[in-house]
Formats: sequence, C-alpha cells, structure tokens
Amino acid sequence: MKESLLDDSLFRQAFVVAMFVGIICRGFVLRITDRQYPTRPQDYLEQIIISGLSASLGAVALPALIDKEFAALTFFAVAIQQFQGVSEQERTTIENIDNEEVVKKGTAYLEEIASTYESRSYISLFSSLVASIAFIFSVKRFDFTFFSATLCSIVAGAIVGVIFRRLLRRDSIGDIADVVPAKINFEGSILKVNNTVITDIGLQDSRNRYLQKGLAIEIIPKTLGAFGVVNDIGQRQAIIHNIFIHMGIDKDVDEKDILAISRTNLEKNTIVIPYIPILKDIETMIEVCKSTPIIETAKGYQSAYKKKYSQ
Repeated sequence: MKESLLDDSLFRQAFVVAMFVGIICRGFVLRITDRQYPTRPQDYLEQIIISGLSASLGAVALPALIDKEFAALTFFAVAIQQFQGVSEQERTTIENIDNEEVVKKGTAYLEEIASTYESRSYISLFSSLVASIAFIFSVKRFDFTFFSATLCSIVAGAIVGVIFRRLLRRDSIGDIADVVPAKINFEGSILKVNNTVITDIGLQDSRNRYLQKGLAIEIIPKTLGAFGVVNDIGQRQAIIHNIFIHMGIDKDVDEKDILAISRTNLEKNTIVIPYIPILKDIETMIEVCKSTPIIETAKGYQSAYKKKYSQ
C-alpha cells in the first residue's frame, strides 16, 4: 500500500474545515430560498444531512487526486445519482400532497421546486471542494498556520456560496409587473373583474360572497415580453397557489362556485385574479403575488415578441 502524499494531520484538518464550510454554505442559501417555496420543518434536517454527505465528498476530492486514487472520485457519480434521487423523492412527495390541496400548485411549479432541490445539493459539494483546495494549498505552498488556512478556506467557500446564491436567486413577479387592486362586479350571473369576464356563478349566495368577502388583483406586465411570462398557465397557477398558502381560501372542497382562477385581458395584456380568502387583506394579497418566483418553464414562451419588445 503506497504512502499518502498528505500527512494524516493535514488531511484531517482540511477535511473537517472543508466539510464545515460546505454545510454552512448550504445553510446560508437554504435560508434565502426557502422564503419563496413553502416547506415542511423536516426539510431543514433533511437538507443539512444531505449537505453533510455532499460536503464530505467534496472535502476528500483533492486528497484523492493528490494520491492518484482516481477510483475514489467515482463517489461523485454516486453523489449525483443521490441528488437526483432526492429531487425525484421531493417531486413524488409534493405531488402526493398536492393531490389533497384545495388549490393545487400545478405541474410546472412542482417541477420547479424539484429541480431547485437538486441544484441546491451541489452547493455543499463545490464549496467544500474549493475550501479543501484553499486549505491544503495555503499550508503546502505558504506554510500557513491552522487558523490562517481555516480563514482562507472560509473565504474561498463563501465566494462559492455567494456565486450559488446569485445563480439560484429567482426573479419574482414584482420584478416584471405591477400588481394593483381590482374591482369585482356581476353582470347578471357573470363574474367580472375590471370588466374582464371570469365565469358564470349560478348561486346567488356565491355571488354575494364574492361581493362581500372577495378580493381581486390585476397584474400589469411592464413589457410585452413580461406578459409572455405572466400569461403562462403554470405561472398563473403558481401565483394563485401562493395566495392560497398565505391567505387561505373561504370554501369547502365541494363548493364548485367558489373558484381559484385567473383570466387574461387580451385587450390590455393583463391578468386578473378574483379570490375569496380567509384573511381579507388586499395589501397582503398584492405582496404575495409580487413575491411569487418566476418559474423556468414560463420564460421560454412567446419568445418571438419577447425578444422584440423586452427592451
């Protein structure tokens, strides 16, 4: 068995520091992104455990290369498969929960959340890898002390964390559109919002609830390209679901006349949403709509006029 080119003390120190940096970087981004995606408490524990495993893989990558233990790098392939497995498990879990929701997330939003889970998992891997490189290089090349090498690793890992934070940041509806209060009215049994026809509401009791308890907003895209994003069905469903998460909905599962629905006004290129929340607060409804992340699937539609009119 050949002798390692790294002494045991340096390897242990680099491993512990790099793994710690990887976990911290994952926690740093976890706090930012989970504001946008409603989550469950156990997800935090799950993500920290996964970040520890991926950080340990990143921490041993450089020592394995230095000692020409290329077989050890096959663990990266295992890690990628594990990350994809976590993403698939999250997708399945959210789909099962979504089937029981009064207001569903929609397939596009589900895919967005699942893909985000997978991409987040690489943060610990790469930040710990860079931290390990910084620690070993600073000790071997410049003969840094443990404290100085640790500080160098933290800085290097933090840079990777900041890069991932910027890459994973999602623009929100508020970045591309204005959201204003809208007026609900009826023309006979036809529900309208700012004179945009929504649907037919047959029961008088349901019409009264819309007039007494209902709120409505109008989303006004800042450009025609932004309208292509906001008008996407998956994006509109994501907005409605976020409103439901924060404000609830004043209906039972069998009340067919109370809808969580959006409509497009093609004359003004705007989107209107009538809604009957449990918490009646139009300012909250506007802020929730503005904070809804723009999902990736919505960005590719209507690309021709988006290129022409986005400037």
